[in-house]
Amino acid sequence: MNFWIAVTFILLSGAALGQIHCGNVSIEPNSAEVASLTFDSFTDYQGGVTINSVATIRVRVEDQAIPDPDCRWFLYMEVYNNPGSGTPANEWETLFQYGAGTAPAPDIDILQIRVRNACQTSPLDGVFQTFTNDGDILEIIADLLPLTPAGSCATNVNGPGDYLTNYDEFTFNIDIRVAPGYLFSPGIYELGVKFHLEEQM
Repeated sequence: MNFWIAVTFILLSGAALGQIHCGNVSIEPNSAEVASLTFDSFTDYQGGVTINSVATIRVRVEDQAIPDPDCRWFLYMEVYNNPGSGTPANEWETLFQYGAGTAPAPDIDILQIRVRNACQTSPLDGVFQTFTNDGDILEIIADLLPLTPAGSCATNVNGPGDYLTNYDEFTFNIDIRVAPGYLFSPGIYELGVKFHLEEQM
C-alpha cells in the first residue's frame, strides 16, 4: 500500500502591493519549493516522516531613503488545498487514488510545520503547529505589533534589516512532519503552504 504526498511551498512578498513606510519588502529567493513524501512501510504510516529545512525563508526589509520609524513587517503562512476542484475544506487535494476503496483523503491536520531560527524570533519557534482547514493562517511574526528593531536577537523582530546583515533574525528554517496513520485510501495527494511577507500599514 503506497501513499504519496507532495507539499508545495510558495513564497510571496508584499512589494507588489506598494510600500508606504518601507522601501522594499521581499523574500529572497522568491521561488517555490516542493517536498515529496512516500509512505511505503508501517513505520512511516504510524511514526510519520520528518523533513528538516524543507524550505528556508530569507527576509529583506529595506527602509525608505529617509528612514521611517513606522517601517515594520509581518510574516505568516497559509494552507491551501485547491478548493475550486471540489476538495473539502479539511482534506488534502486528491490527485489519484489507488484501487476502489471508499476511504477519505487525508485530513489537513496530518501536516505539522515547525518554524525555527537561531534567535527564536518567532513565538512559534521550535514547536510543530498544524492547520485544520483550507485558508487557515499561522503567524510567524504577527501583524500590528509594536516595533522591535533588528540586532537584539529578540522575539518578534519586525524592523528594517535583512538576512545578510542579521542572518539569525531574518532567516527562518521550515521543517515538516507528516504522520498519516492508516485511515486513508492509498494514493497521491497534494497540499500547498503559502508564506506571505508584507509591510505593516
